[in-house]
Amino acid sequence: MFDVSSKEQLILDLHTINAIKFGEFKLKSGILSPYYLDLRVLVSYPHILGLVADVFWEKLRVLNFDIIVGVPYTGIPIATAISLKQNHSMIFVRKERKEHGTKKLIEGEFHKNQIALVVDDVITNGESKIETIKILEEEGLEVKDIVVLIDRQQGGPELLKRANYNCHVIYTVNEIFDILLKHKQISQEMAKKCLKFNRKTRKQFLKK
Repeated sequence: MFDVSSKEQLILDLHTINAIKFGEFKLKSGILSPYYLDLRVLVSYPHILGLVADVFWEKLRVLNFDIIVGVPYTGIPIATAISLKQNHSMIFVRKERKEHGTKKLIEGEFHKNQIALVVDDVITNGESKIETIKILEEEGLEVKDIVVLIDRQQGGPELLKRANYNCHVIYTVNEIFDILLKHKQISQEMAKKCLKFNRKTRKQFLKK
C-alpha cells in the first residue's frame, strides 16, 4: 500500500524524468501555462510506470468493474501496466478507426453490458474522457468510474459529474506543487504563479 512518503517520492521521480515541467507551454486550447504534464515519457521508465500502476490500483481495487480501459495515448501503457501486475483484462480505444481489416475503434475482447473502468494520466476539462466513454457506450459497455493520476483542477471531475460519471483523482496539481515546494524542487514564486494560473483557467472551463 502506498503511504504518504511513497506518494511524495513518486512525484519527485516524475519531476526528475521531466514528466512534470515548469516554464512556458502552449496548451491544446491555446492558453499559455507555467507548467506542463508530460506523462508520455513513462514508457521509457518501466520502474516508475510500475509504481504508477501500483498507485492506480489503490484506487481501482475498491471500485466495481469488469474491464480496464486505457484512454489514448498515455492511458494505454498505464492500463497495460495495471493489467499485467493485477492479471486483469483490459481494452483500449483507438484515436481513429482503422480503414482496413476489422475497422474497429476498440481493441481487445469484451462483452456487452460489462462495466468498463476508464484510466488516464491527466484530466483538464474531461473532453477526451467523454469521447472515450461515448465510444464504449455505443458498443454496449457501461461506464461508471474514471480514475486519473493528476487533476489539473480546471473543472474536469465536476464536468464529468454533471454527465453522471465519477472521476477519482490520485493527485491534484496543487498537491504536486506542495510536494515539490516542500522538497525545494520549485520556488515559492513558481508555485504561486501556477496556482494563480489554475484559479483563472478553472473559472473559464466551468463557465462552459
